[in-house]
Amino acid sequence: MIEETTTTEGNPVEQPVEQPESSVLGSTVSDNQDWKSTLPEDLKNDPTLSNFKDVESLAKTVVHQQKVLGNRIPIPKTDEERMEVYNKLGRPEAADKYEVNVPEDYSAYFTEDQISQFKNVAHQMGLNQQQVEGLVNYQMESIKNQGDMYASQVDVQRQESEAMLKKEWGYDYDAQVRNARRAIDVYGDNEIKELMNTEAGNHPAVVRLFARLGKDITEDMAQNTQNNTLASSPLDAKQEIQDTFNNPEHPYHNPRHKDHQPAVEKMRQLHEKVYGNS
Repeated sequence: MIEETTTTEGNPVEQPVEQPESSVLGSTVSDNQDWKSTLPEDLKNDPTLSNFKDVESLAKTVVHQQKVLGNRIPIPKTDEERMEVYNKLGRPEAADKYEVNVPEDYSAYFTEDQISQFKNVAHQMGLNQQQVEGLVNYQMESIKNQGDMYASQVDVQRQESEAMLKKEWGYDYDAQVRNARRAIDVYGDNEIKELMNTEAGNHPAVVRLFARLGKDITEDMAQNTQNNTLASSPLDAKQEIQDTFNNPEHPYHNPRHKDHQPAVEKMRQLHEKVYGNS
């Protein structure tokens, strides 16, 4: 656009209107070069903003961070906020809403009252269903391991007691054990018999006691005792004879064994008991 201007001589002269400076490639001033210039001084000089070359990159970062923060759960500061967090993490609305399924094999370890108390504690702690199931499964596995360990310990005790009593009684070991079992059959009720199937039945002192009691039991005593399940004495003697023949390590079979002669005499007495005097 050309404007008319008047010179000192009164003759009009065409003067060009002043235009912004430009280069062949465009404006010499970048649109984003000074995008922070409108910000307050404390923001303009904040080092954080030095990472953004323009407003667009800043906007993208802000939008992304807002999306991430929207999916996060803030740290609760009050009981009410804590309850809200528990609910968001999957805690049921009430303690009785938990599902606790206990196999029949473990029912003796989880009574209804215990399960109810556990549910209440779990709800107060804010546990979800998956966490409750994990704790119950852990408890059942622990019970199983304890049971396996107990059975192993009882078996070790049995072996140790057998070794001790065999060393003490020698070839008479089997007879002494039969005496002990005879006493349990005659004098023991169901509770005693169940107790003898535990570690109590492996204690050497207990086995010795019942062996002494069984040795003094006569056939008449055995037949007239209410708890008796014992066979008659001749049959008991016959079983001992059979056990001796079935045990190749018994002194009866080894003439060089120091207990061979007593074993032979014992067998003679047993045969006499079963078959009478020959």
